[in-house]
Amino acid sequence: MKNTFSKSSDLLYFNSANLSICPNPVLNAIDFYRRQFEINPTQGLKESWKRLWNVQSELAYFLGADPLDLILRTNVTEVLNTFILGIPMVQGEEILLGELEYGAIANICRFRAERDNLNLRVLKLPQSQPALTKLTSAKLLDLVTSQFTPQTKMVVLSHVLASLGLKLPIETIAEVTRQKKIKFIVDGAYAPGALPIDFSRLMNIDFYGCSLYKWLLGPKGTAFGWVHPKSQETLVPLQAGWTTFETRGDFNHFGKGSRFQEKFQLLGCRDFSPFYALKELFNLWQSMGPETVRNHIFHLNELFQMELQKKLGWGVLSPGDLSLVAPMTVFRLPEKVQPHGHNMSQYFLNELKLQLQVTQLSTGWHGIFSPHIYNSDYEVETAVSRLKALD
Repeated sequence: MKNTFSKSSDLLYFNSANLSICPNPVLNAIDFYRRQFEINPTQGLKESWKRLWNVQSELAYFLGADPLDLILRTNVTEVLNTFILGIPMVQGEEILLGELEYGAIANICRFRAERDNLNLRVLKLPQSQPALTKLTSAKLLDLVTSQFTPQTKMVVLSHVLASLGLKLPIETIAEVTRQKKIKFIVDGAYAPGALPIDFSRLMNIDFYGCSLYKWLLGPKGTAFGWVHPKSQETLVPLQAGWTTFETRGDFNHFGKGSRFQEKFQLLGCRDFSPFYALKELFNLWQSMGPETVRNHIFHLNELFQMELQKKLGWGVLSPGDLSLVAPMTVFRLPEKVQPHGHNMSQYFLNELKLQLQVTQLSTGWHGIFSPHIYNSDYEVETAVSRLKALD
């Protein structure tokens, strides 16, 4: 891994769930494709639609999905805008939003509710260690679905909660939403790459969005959405362009004639090189082995938790049911720094040379540790040693 990733000699980077370090072969490919495009940008643009369809097909193969069910976007916020704002709803109907959802996504739901006179309600979730210890997949399913009402027509939840590291049982939740005819939108930003994803098991979900630059190590500015075939019929585009009503010329090379693909493909002239470089990313994953990568991530999290308890005596938030565990460690910050919680991420960086996220839960301010394949046991042990400064 030494030559695969460029890393600082003194910074310990443990924020991979939010933004991972992109591999050098992928960065080099982006530069190559960008320069190649500029040799003849007119021809480069004409050829881009066919090349993008090839990229989308390769992405689908990598994810075990059908390329006709995917859309390409530049980030997961853009993906979820497409879903949350594009589903037809009637005045007075309800959007049910998870309590710990990412702030940007919560704002999309609020915007939709205020724009169209919809009701927005928050779905309550456990946040304390005693509650998490008693939690099982079945109890979590009951907790979530018991908060559905006849007015609930859209549910927005994360596959993995970024601020809690809790993996939700989205497959079984989706069985209930499908039965109740509720549109189920999953924010998958913190799952693929760290967890195996099989879209054949997600066929009761309506929409799934994910960025490729988090656990998947992809270029910044690449993301995808997965749309259930039946939901493709009703989703309304938020923008219009050349392919909104009919396609012609070079656009015909994208989507195999699918009207859904034509209406929802990337619009306009832009830098496509990050998408072209996904081929190099998938090759790298194949050479590393997805299971090897995931095992390493889980191992480093287990080591961090063990070292944190042994050397500092700090506790972590972790569900008792292993089926709900995601490869992130959320730990409560010491009492003496709780008043400075919102500044702690910058303190970690400036004073301890640690890149960690912080989050505020009902039980106080917590740090979030998320390693990747480019991290080592030694770095984990060093990180815990540096955190001792907070004691």
